[in-house]
Amino acid sequence: MSSHLGSDPFVSIVINNYNYGRYLGEAINSTLNQSFRDVEIIVVDDGSTDQSRDVIRGFGNAIKSLFKANGGQASSLNAGYQETRGEIIIFLDADDLLSPNAVEWVVKAFIANPELSKVQYRMEVIDGH
Repeated sequence: MSSHLGSDPFVSIVINNYNYGRYLGEAINSTLNQSFRDVEIIVVDDGSTDQSRDVIRGFGNAIKSLFKANGGQASSLNAGYQETRGEIIIFLDADDLLSPNAVEWVVKAFIANPELSKVQYRMEVIDGH
């Protein structure tokens, strides 16, 4: 994948969600506020029964929304993946956040190491408060 990357690749971020409406807005905002700007955000709702779909609709055209029947996390991630256009794809759970430079760091890692097919990074533990 990364051996063909230019200096400014397009990045897809897929957020999967099931009943995490209370966290979802923050997760989406963390993707919209990245220092690296050439991104698309795809939010997949996996049949939530809470306010998640209202949260998603509140972002309008800033994100691509996918609403599907509940099929589990793997089906949600697969559905989002099918919609990606990016050369680099980042998966994010709805109850997690990306630091403001996360996408930039991932892009730099792929460009600096063309043999990579995957990049992992440490997560800082946060809780609901």
